[in-house]
Amino acid sequence: MVTGLDALFLEVNNLEESLQFYRGQLGFDLESHNAEAEPPLATVWAGALKINLVQQLETMLKRGRGVHFVLGVNDVDALFARVSAHNKQIPRPRDEGWGGRFISVQDPDGYRMIFVEWSGNQPK
Repeated sequence: MVTGLDALFLEVNNLEESLQFYRGQLGFDLESHNAEAEPPLATVWAGALKINLVQQLETMLKRGRGVHFVLGVNDVDALFARVSAHNKQIPRPRDEGWGGRFISVQDPDGYRMIFVEWSGNQPK
């Protein structure tokens, strides 16, 4: 029986650039960072979510293709203010009929992050 999502591993082109995005723009905390490892890797976290960033040569397919992460947040407008200070092209938060107010951003490797402030009885 599956008990939950325990970890995410994302292959990235540039570990330092990805750390700047996840820590500097999104505010994730750094758990570990080993630029000398083979391959170079780091782990960042926010709440119960841990993401392992692993610097790998780009595969034949473009990274981020078909992958979208939906992450709950307490205040999507505050997150928008933080992220838009680094990225002026991010669209403003939107309210949608499926139960949330959200923003959508891409990390440096094209992985889509959808940050949702849920309304009503939606997941939190």
